[in-house]
Amino acid sequence: MRSLPPAVAPFFRSDAQGRILAAILLDAAERPLTDIASLADAPLTTVQREVTRLETAGVVTSRKVGPARLVTVNPAYPLREPLTQIVAATYGPAWAVREAFAGLDGVEQLILFGSWAARITGQPGGFPGDVDVLVVGAVSRMAAIDRAITAAERIGREVNVVVVPTQRWYDATDGFVVDVLSKPHLTLEPADD
Repeated sequence: MRSLPPAVAPFFRSDAQGRILAAILLDAAERPLTDIASLADAPLTTVQREVTRLETAGVVTSRKVGPARLVTVNPAYPLREPLTQIVAATYGPAWAVREAFAGLDGVEQLILFGSWAARITGQPGGFPGDVDVLVVGAVSRMAAIDRAITAAERIGREVNVVVVPTQRWYDATDGFVVDVLSKPHLTLEPADD
């Protein structure tokens, strides 16, 4: 049985493929397969298969160091830049937002909502024009805006941010909160500093 193509990027074979590409292309660091699997939230066997395909096509290179297979983007791959731009716009928002908001004091929750969250969770529709971020906690609005600008620069797309105090977030009658929770959204794990 074949699965449906990803709603955010129907030209990729699967969301796992898109997340694996994001884990490799959006950070030029050399990574072991196990790290890529963790970042992409994909089974190690899927990552191994995708990396083998990517290496055969010349997109990535790998080398063995002890038992680990280290993978990095191939800087000589002629389509590296446009492929990275596509991956950044489609699978990069969660990664970029998570990285940009790492270490921001007062963040209790970091949530993606709106059209991008709807597509990445499988809801069909047109390509999202921007990325919406909800920050829950005691956070300076200006600091949150600065972090959103950083994320936007990484993915080449507008990133809008809303800061909601913790008390408001847990108010079950708040119209905005009820609306966000009733629609597709994605809660991000905070990145390490």
